[in-house]
Amino acid sequence: MKKLSNLMLLSNLICTLFYSMSYPYIYAETIKVVSRQYISIEQIISCIGIVVFSTVWNKYGDKLFKHYKQILVLEVIMDIILFGHVLITGNLKFYFLFNIIVYAVVTKNLSCARIKMKAKVNPTEQLRETYDNNSNSIYALATLFGTGIALLCNIPLNILFILALVGGVVDNFFDLYIFNKLQTIKRGCKNE
Repeated sequence: MKKLSNLMLLSNLICTLFYSMSYPYIYAETIKVVSRQYISIEQIISCIGIVVFSTVWNKYGDKLFKHYKQILVLEVIMDIILFGHVLITGNLKFYFLFNIIVYAVVTKNLSCARIKMKAKVNPTEQLRETYDNNSNSIYALATLFGTGIALLCNIPLNILFILALVGGVVDNFFDLYIFNKLQTIKRGCKNE
């Protein structure tokens, strides 16, 4: 399990690096083209999604976790559509609105599933505490490095969208690998 925990940390490092290089600048450009009402709607829908899906996962997490692979693939497909559309059309308003839906429904489900996966990979209180502390440190270091790169390199908006997409795909790839390993371990225990 230690190897899987380290892979989760590596995933956190890589995706945070890509996100911190891209999302602050993407968001800054996006909010220039939407009204205050859209920003308020984003916050409302995001918060409702968090409350609803956290509650659902607390009640049905074991059943939903079996579908984690499909949720990961769904997010990748939706992100490819979302980022592909904005790269082709440059329509930041559509990106903003569609991203709200992706985050509130799909990404929030993934966040809840990742919490469950972290608990499976780090099954004791001590392991979980160590993982969370390491994860916080890695997140902060990757954010510092990623924002430093973005600050120094004046990256064009279309490249920022590609970096954001790569960060999400890498994150989901690692999660898919770890999920499959957990399933293999679970099947191995049942066969013994």
